[in-house]
Amino acid sequence: MPDALLPREVARCWPLPERGLPVAWRAGQPIERAEFYRDLDAARRRLAGLTPGEIDGRPSVALLDADAYRFAVWLLAGWSLGLTVVLPGDDLPTTRQALDIPWIGNDVPAFAAESSRAANAEVDHGAPALLLFTSGSTGRPALIGKRLAQLRAEAEMLEAAFGGDLPPEARFVGSVPHQHMFGLPFSILWPLLAARPFAAERIRHPEALECLPAADYVFISAPTFLHHLPEAPDAGRRARFSLALSAGSPLAAEVAARGERFLQAPVIEIYGSTETGAVARRRGGASWQSLPGVRFCVEASSRLRIHSPLLPEAERESGFLSSDLARLDARGLELLGRADHLVKIGEKRISLAEVEAALARLPDVERALAVPLPHAREGGRLVLGAAIILTPAGRARLTAEKKARFDARLREGLREQIDPLAWPRRWRYVEAFPVNDMGKTSRCDLERLFAPLLPQAEVLAQQDTQETQDARSVRLQLILPDGLAWFEGHFPGLPVLPGVVQIDWAAHFARFHFGVDVTRFDLAGLKFQNLIRPGDSPCLELHLKRGGEGMEFCYTLAGKICSRGAFVPRKGADGGAEMETHTERETRA
Repeated sequence: MPDALLPREVARCWPLPERGLPVAWRAGQPIERAEFYRDLDAARRRLAGLTPGEIDGRPSVALLDADAYRFAVWLLAGWSLGLTVVLPGDDLPTTRQALDIPWIGNDVPAFAAESSRAANAEVDHGAPALLLFTSGSTGRPALIGKRLAQLRAEAEMLEAAFGGDLPPEARFVGSVPHQHMFGLPFSILWPLLAARPFAAERIRHPEALECLPAADYVFISAPTFLHHLPEAPDAGRRARFSLALSAGSPLAAEVAARGERFLQAPVIEIYGSTETGAVARRRGGASWQSLPGVRFCVEASSRLRIHSPLLPEAERESGFLSSDLARLDARGLELLGRADHLVKIGEKRISLAEVEAALARLPDVERALAVPLPHAREGGRLVLGAAIILTPAGRARLTAEKKARFDARLREGLREQIDPLAWPRRWRYVEAFPVNDMGKTSRCDLERLFAPLLPQAEVLAQQDTQETQDARSVRLQLILPDGLAWFEGHFPGLPVLPGVVQIDWAAHFARFHFGVDVTRFDLAGLKFQNLIRPGDSPCLELHLKRGGEGMEFCYTLAGKICSRGAFVPRKGADGGAEMETHTERETRA
């Protein structure tokens, strides 16, 4: 090994047990411990050649890497040099602008050493080793710091809670990203601490579980992925599952049962937050049971206070006051909703949960979410928006009626149920609620559904498609009513949606969903193949390429391509690509 001191130096910040099992595996091939140490040494030397940025006076780097093994190597290398590692949620231009520090991971293709300078640093165990962004209930980022002792304590807690029931050589696989405080401790830190191999590649489709090599597995997932599992496993599956753990959003009992039938293993739901770490578990919708060392108490206001060894030392005595309402009894903990699900309209307190329940009782509504819209006030009062998934009959009725009439029908249905002050004033009908990789729908995601859209255009359904290493995509289903202004005069007797409008809409939604101003780009590969007529409901797909390489768009109708094209970066005078996000332009203005 090139640097014999490396294991000792790494052990100062994150002791690793000496077991003979591989550290990880990729594409069915094991990554042995000797290779792990060589990669750590190369990553340390690479980092020693960087000039780190600073956050709150601490030398810091941003780490984003889709490969879990590479992520772990960079993470331990950074910690062993005393760096604070920041975990951004994405690498969009606005995120990179906000984090003006060196980025490692995907940005650095290999661990090849670039510097022979000594990589020695004392680790400050009292300083944050990790900084994460959490959306909480609002979706607006907040920066949370974690010390090494907290991270190691959570990994030890998980091994104490679940390790005794696992086969000694169980492997870890996951469908959740490791850029947050579920995927990171469960998919990487826990297996590292227990010397259990973990998968470098993320599971992205249920079919991938059927193709795993013969071994025992722990599956780290989220409710949205479990919901799409088949009812039963393939007869030829060789993988055996010992345990599945789910977190991020509520796990419905029927989804958990489906997961247990397919995996033929217990599916355990985890409760916690970025601030507290994991604090409780349950199976099959039973009451929550605290994890080792965690204690709950309920305030007079019904808010839950959490006492946990994973909290910062300053908070351990007082505990963390969460926004969850709860009840404690002999069976365990029962969660009753969110305290921040109450808003004041006029002088009256309105329960968003009550509004959602009233909407869900209407015959055309399958599910509903309510959200306050701070910038859409009427008469000085706060306005509520309702995002609604319709039943098949409701979707048919919406298509047959004018939207305004359908909105009024739902409003009338609330008359006997809730105070008129609580009636939503803005309505959006969606195929699915916007969710992140953890299956969470934040308040910010809901607010975006109600942002001003193009005149008289309505988004019927929005579904963020799977992110890849090369691109980020969004799929929109549009409603084009007969009276849409863009059809007027184009053409008399045969109204069609003009091509220039289709291009403008693609640019509009690129700005809205990605924060990228493509109006400064050049158009390429533009083709118009089929007409879009009044009453049609075309699908618009946008694909934003990583690294500022542009954006592709495609309109389809009933499976046929109507138009397609791409916005490619315009070359500046110096030969560089000219890219500008909406945020950058506003800042410059």
